[in-house]
Amino acid sequence: MEQAAALRDAESVAADTARTRYLCSSFQARRLTRHFLATVSPPPSSEAAETVLLVVSELVTNALRHGKGVRDFRLTAGHDAVTVEVGDSSSALPRDRTPQGFADGEGGGFGWPIVCHLARDVTIRLHSDSGKIICADIPL
Repeated sequence: MEQAAALRDAESVAADTARTRYLCSSFQARRLTRHFLATVSPPPSSEAAETVLLVVSELVTNALRHGKGVRDFRLTAGHDAVTVEVGDSSSALPRDRTPQGFADGEGGGFGWPIVCHLARDVTIRLHSDSGKIICADIPL
């Protein structure tokens, strides 16, 4: 689905929640997140907003790279945190691995530690029909 359709889908829910099933890039997720954060009251500090954007980018990238795509994406604003939920189709749990540079081809290993460091709480819910949802609470 196109970005515009994904934004329309997300805009149709309450102001404290944005949700879509149609994400095909971390760029699209960050754009949706910026739009969502602009509706949060009181607005998050620029540092908190950048932290939310980084966690969104890392979780969506991991779902696209390792989880067979994004099945569900939700942002929820609470009084002191934004909860980021990213669902994918893989039941494989994220794992820590030694970060590798990108000079020798397929690098990585940076995203999951970043998410765990920046989030106040990270949980993983497995689905009986395969797949998982990773939830990260980002303090505002």
